Amino acid sequence: MNIRSILRPALLTALLVGLLSLMQPAVAEQRLIAGDESGDQLVATGVVDTVTSPGQLVNEIGKDASNFGPGALITGTYRGAVKGGLQALQGGGRILIGIMDVLTAPLKDDVPSTY
Repeated sequence: MNIRSILRPALLTALLVGLLSLMQPAVAEQRLIAGDESGDQLVATGVVDTVTSPGQLVNEIGKDASNFGPGALITGTYRGAVKGGLQALQGGGRILIGIMDVLTAPLKDDVPSTY
C-alpha cells in the first residue's frame, strides 16, 4: 500500500464534499470543511493548514516529552504524524473547495445580475 492509494480516495472525497456543498442552497457556515470562509479566503486557509501541518509532529513530541518523558519520541511521533496528516488533508480539502468556489462563482445564484 503506497501513499497514492491512501490519498486518492481522500482527495476524491474532499472534492465530492465540495461539489455537494456548492449544489446545496446553504449558507457558508453550514459547509463541513469550509466553515464560514469561501473562495480565495478558503484557499489561503487551506495553504496555511497544509504548510504548517509538519509542525504538529514537533508540537506533539514536545507535549508528550513534558507528560511522559523519554517515551515521547515514540508516542509523540505517532500522534504528531496522525494529527499532521489530518491537518494536511483538511487543508487540501479547503484548497479544493476554495478553488471550486472561485471557478463556480459565476454560476451561483447569489451573484448579482448585471442586467
